[in-house]
Amino acid sequence: MTQLKHLFSPIKIKSMELKNRAVMPAMATTYGKTDSMVSDRLIKYLARRAQGGTGLIFTEVCAVDPRGRLSKNEMGIWSDEFIPGLAGITEAVHREGGKVGVQLHHAGRETSSSILGVLPEAPSPIPSPLLRKECEEMSIQRIGELVEAYGASARRAKQAGFDTVEVHGAHGYLPCQFLSPFSNHRSDRYGGSDEN
Repeated sequence: MTQLKHLFSPIKIKSMELKNRAVMPAMATTYGKTDSMVSDRLIKYLARRAQGGTGLIFTEVCAVDPRGRLSKNEMGIWSDEFIPGLAGITEAVHREGGKVGVQLHHAGRETSSSILGVLPEAPSPIPSPLLRKECEEMSIQRIGELVEAYGASARRAKQAGFDTVEVHGAHGYLPCQFLSPFSNHRSDRYGGSDEN
């Protein structure tokens, strides 16, 4: 255990103090409800992780926009109506002595119209190599709306009592799609050169 001597010691990240350095990353449980609300099962699951001593726990993906859901029961944070349910998570984890963050998410082209009811959106109309489904290129206006949606979602997270947020920018989801030449063939200010 000498190599792990710091694991169980406190650490401060800006103003957030963690009781230890054990962090549970976001892991899919699909315990959300089909209306994207938080379920009691998910609250109990996350509270149990905190009860076990984890210093910082991240929720699974939480959609910043209904068109960005990966599954029909992905939690939502795109509207104030989700704040009370999300607050149930933070209250339960805090009661057990842990800190909690929410993972902000938009699937981009890595979802399907059978989940969304509309075509998935992406930087360019290039289908996901995994799903091979048609997707719609986002307009400049729509990109601006989603930038605002991420900010508004972070505000809601704070209102719900989360200690931090994490932007899911990996695994080929929307932020990653903008950064990759395999999914972004735009020539406007959101594609093309590294500067854009």
